Amino acid sequence: MASIDKRRDRRWRARWREYPGGPQRAQHFTRKIDAEQFLVDVRHRLLSGTYTPPSAGQITVRAYAADWMSRRSWAPATHDRIEREMRIHILPKLGDRPLASLRRSHIEEWAKGLALAASSARMVYETLSNLLSSAVDDERIARNPAKGARLAKAETVPLVPMTPEQVRAISHSMAEHVRCAVVVAAGTGLRQGELFGLGSDRVDFMRRELRVDRQLWTPAKGRPFLKAPKSANSYRTIALSSLVVDALSAHVATFGVGEDGLVFHYEGRAIGRAMAAKHIRTAAARAKLEGHGWHDLRHHHARVLLSDGVSPALVAERLGHDVKTLMSTYAHVIRHDDERVRKIVDESLGGSAEDWLRTEAI
Repeated sequence: MASIDKRRDRRWRARWREYPGGPQRAQHFTRKIDAEQFLVDVRHRLLSGTYTPPSAGQITVRAYAADWMSRRSWAPATHDRIEREMRIHILPKLGDRPLASLRRSHIEEWAKGLALAASSARMVYETLSNLLSSAVDDERIARNPAKGARLAKAETVPLVPMTPEQVRAISHSMAEHVRCAVVVAAGTGLRQGELFGLGSDRVDFMRRELRVDRQLWTPAKGRPFLKAPKSANSYRTIALSSLVVDALSAHVATFGVGEDGLVFHYEGRAIGRAMAAKHIRTAAARAKLEGHGWHDLRHHHARVLLSDGVSPALVAERLGHDVKTLMSTYAHVIRHDDERVRKIVDESLGGSAEDWLRTEAI
């Protein structure tokens, strides 16, 4: 199935077939030993199932990326993020290289040059690695050169949720038609899209609960529209406190409902991401709490529940998370509640150290 012969131009031609009776392939070398080593590698890859035709990896990263993206069915937000990462960070440096030319050292050098925070750089790296893994599956290259690449470690900064006083300050500084949204966000932990996609028919005032089964999505161009939630965990029913129910009731009585029955709106129109962000930035600035946004109210809700002993499983369910994600984000909140732990232990054991350590009379 394989042979080596010397051509008239004094080069050595290595010939092989990818399968019995298949078309003959050829590669030319200046030295005979290079041709021999090449065929040894070809035989090994044919036997191990890792063989890819030499020409397959000659497609450029740019050309393969276009094909790869066209075959994916991502959510709009994911598609926009990956398109942006490709255009700004991946293709300018690597786009014109053939897939087969990439080595781990090239990936590490490229990643080191990314002008991004370590966490953002890792996200871009994951996009490139996913593209190269797909190239392996498509038999363009034999292995993923990004696998095992060493990247700068992201610094983990503990989350510091807002205090009740800070939430109240932002609420008092908020525009009147979205002031209730602060109460709902802090009282339910809804994501921004879920909050501004909330319809009045999703709120059961008698049972004091609301149903999350949609979110308001703001595309790069065009008007906001309602779509399915972020994930399967996002579909949920959330119990409401009396304060949140009363605030919602008063808000709807004052402002009515907008298009599609939206609870929070501006003159009937949906409040898109940019406008919602502007409202809370302005309120935070007035309250001298710059840097806080709608997601901070979600963090506040998680902190309040976890630090008061609510089961992480229940908190995860309310937030539309899985428990693992919840704990990786908020575990430090629970650990920092040391004084409550001390009190619980003392109350459960009861008595004093002297009582526990004394020898009882027989």
